[in-house]
Amino acid sequence: MTPVLLVALDSVGVDPLGHDRAESVYAGSTFLFPRGRAGPLLDLPDAPVEGALVETDVTGGRTEGSIECAITYTTLFTGRDALAEHGLVQGLGLREGVLEGLLSGDTLFHRFAPSAALANALFPAHLPFLRSSYVEDLLPAFGRDEVETRVTLHGAPVRLAGPDKHGVAELFTLAELNQNPFVLAARRAGLRLRTWDDVRAGRALTSTLTHALERSMDLSLFDPAPLPPRTPAEAARVLAGLAAEHRFTFYKYQTADLVAHTHRVDLARETFAEVEAFLGALLRAVPADARVVVTSDHGHLEQVGFTRGHPKSRVPTWVFGPGARAAADGLRTPEAIFRHLAALA
Repeated sequence: MTPVLLVALDSVGVDPLGHDRAESVYAGSTFLFPRGRAGPLLDLPDAPVEGALVETDVTGGRTEGSIECAITYTTLFTGRDALAEHGLVQGLGLREGVLEGLLSGDTLFHRFAPSAALANALFPAHLPFLRSSYVEDLLPAFGRDEVETRVTLHGAPVRLAGPDKHGVAELFTLAELNQNPFVLAARRAGLRLRTWDDVRAGRALTSTLTHALERSMDLSLFDPAPLPPRTPAEAARVLAGLAAEHRFTFYKYQTADLVAHTHRVDLARETFAEVEAFLGALLRAVPADARVVVTSDHGHLEQVGFTRGHPKSRVPTWVFGPGARAAADGLRTPEAIFRHLAALA
C-alpha cells in the first residue's frame, strides 16, 4: 500500500517579492524554499526526499472580493471549481449552501474510503457565537456567558466583544476546525471523527501541532484533561503512523492563520520554522514510496507585515516522493491537485 498524504497550511502564500530576500518570512527556510533559486517550478535539492515546489493559483485571476479557506477546500476535495459556483466573497459572508451542494457528491475521502483518515481531532465543543459547524449535533454547546466566566488566555478571562476583547481570535483558531468543508466531507464519507482523547493517545493531531496555544488557555470547561506538549517531530510521527494505516490521510495546520493576523514578522518566521521542522520529520518518517502533497488555501503569512486581509497571491504547493517534479508541474490549480490525488486512489 502506497500512502498518500495531503497537508494543508492555512494562510501560507508565495512571497510576491521573492522568498530569497533577507527580509522574507521564508529567509530562514532550510529546504521548502531553496536558496539562490526563483521561478514558478523549483526542485528542492535539500529536501529529505525527492521534492519540488510549484506556484498554485487559488483565485483564478479574479480581482474583486476575498478568497476564503472554505472555497479552496471545497475545490480541493471535490475537483469542482467552487470559485465558478460561489465567486470570491463580496462582503456578505460565505454562501455555505453552495459549497455544501458541491460537497454532496464525490470527494477525496470517498475516493479512498474506507482507508481514509482525517488526522485532525475535532475541537471538543460547539460555540454557536462563533458560527455554526458541521458537527454541532455531536458536541456539547456553550454560550458566551459560560465561556467568559470559565475560559482564560494566559490567566486573563476571555472577552468576546467590547473594548477589552481578549482571546477571541485564539479561541476561534481552535474551534474553526469544526467549520471546515473537509469535516463535512469526512462525515459524508463515513470516516471516524477523532477527538482530544485520540490526541492524548497519539492517534490524532490538533490543528496547532504542539498544543502551545491550547496550553496557554484554560479550556477545562470543554475538556477537563489538558493536552500534553508535543514537538513538531513528535507530531510528525503521529501523522506518519496514521499514514501507515490508511491509503489517504489529510491534515490541516491552522496556527499560521492566527499568526498572520498579528502582523508580527518574528512570529511568522517562528511559525514557518515549526512547519518546516514538522514536514522534514514527516518526510523522514513515512515510507520511501509515499506521495506527500503540501499546499495552502490562500496567502497571508508571507505578507504579515503589510496586509490585513487575505491577499490574492499564489500559494506554494510542494510535492514529495517518486516523480515529484513531474507531478508538481501539473498542480497549478486546486482542481489539478484533486485530479492528481484522486488518480492515486
